[in-house]
Amino acid sequence: TDVNWGPLDALIIDTPPGTSDEHLSVVTYLQDSAMDGAVIVTTPQEVSLMDVRKEINFCRKVKLPILGVIENMSGFVCPSCGHVEHIFAPSTGGAEAMCKQMDVPFLGRIPLDGRVTQAGDT
Repeated sequence: TDVNWGPLDALIIDTPPGTSDEHLSVVTYLQDSAMDGAVIVTTPQEVSLMDVRKEINFCRKVKLPILGVIENMSGFVCPSCGHVEHIFAPSTGGAEAMCKQMDVPFLGRIPLDGRVTQAGDT
């Protein structure tokens, strides 16, 4: 079924990790649109960063510009004191180090914050 979204400022497509058929389908389906590029989301763990490296190479192969990488679940914010604990401490420097190695913009970190979950439940 075709969907007419109308004019969009942004279209967010959440895909599974890696470079599966879904990624190729999305790029193929949207190839005639005026895509600015992809924002890739990872976590600090090396297993996630390995998938993101593949995704970056995939984007380069299909000539999809990479706007940058965001590191999600980058620490846990204590609701009492605000201290950030890195429960998924990166073993290889995390997304920021990977971005430097691969010459991709690093857009920032998003910590785990229970207030976000609470806000979504209300």
